[in-house]
Amino acid sequence: MASVVFFGSPDFALPTLEALIRSEYRPILAVTQPDRPSGRGMAATPTPVHRAARDAGIEVRMAAVLKDGAVADYLESLKPDFFVVVAFGMIFPERMLRIPRLECVNVHASLLPAYRGASPINAAVANGDSFTGVSTIRMTERLDAGPVFMQDAEPIDPMEDAGSLSARLSLKGASLLLATLRAVENDGLSPVDQPGEGVSRAPLLTKQDGLIPWEKPAIEVHNHVRGMNPWPGSHSYIRGRYVKILGTRPASVMPAPGAPGEVIRAAGEEILVACGAGAVRIEKLQAEGRKPLGAGDFLRGFEIGAGDRFKGMK
Repeated sequence: MASVVFFGSPDFALPTLEALIRSEYRPILAVTQPDRPSGRGMAATPTPVHRAARDAGIEVRMAAVLKDGAVADYLESLKPDFFVVVAFGMIFPERMLRIPRLECVNVHASLLPAYRGASPINAAVANGDSFTGVSTIRMTERLDAGPVFMQDAEPIDPMEDAGSLSARLSLKGASLLLATLRAVENDGLSPVDQPGEGVSRAPLLTKQDGLIPWEKPAIEVHNHVRGMNPWPGSHSYIRGRYVKILGTRPASVMPAPGAPGEVIRAAGEEILVACGAGAVRIEKLQAEGRKPLGAGDFLRGFEIGAGDRFKGMK
């Protein structure tokens, strides 16, 4: 039976880890990022992968960097056949890439060479793409640039957000990874170099990236809201208060002109906001320190009127 070392940290990596545990490729070790402060008490909290591997009785090692010679020494001593890497968040140095006997395989949530980087799902949704997918690749020292073993496409619904798409792609990635390992081990599958055309980037997002660009056309504002949820969270400021925008819909009719971010109507169950072209209906939003609410419930507890304006700062 082939031996596998698994590298991963967030929820996106869990379906692949769980699929490996149930298969003939049960990991002999899980490597994850160190515990981080979390919650109101800022207590050190293990990553989702750490918790799942520990609960399954798999040895766990935490690594803040991969250039540490002691980490490589230990991994070499295990003589693994495969490294499997899913959302681990670090570049592997050459020495690490040479350790597995067979392959070092990464699961990436795009149809490479599109959206190399840390935020491919957010980018696909925010750009209004109608489809994306997952790829398994041979890892190299260049970020997400290795040759491709397998790919599987997935449609994107125009109303879904990055969170729901991520959940589907994590499952699709788990299935594709198992198929890849079996094909490599049993059939000698070799990867194919990525084409030089069509390369795009999806860098790590920051909280500031969630600020809504009201000056853009309504469809682009809508796609931005979808792409930034749940992280880093689409947001804006109105009457000096921070508000998360959790769901929108492009308006088919704009009853009156307005400056970008201006509230055209706020009554009953409707909040209609002007964009650079057209308008969006805000269907779900959340004031700071409050729970998420539909537009009507929000208006009953937060005063917004026509002429108010969503802005990029207080």
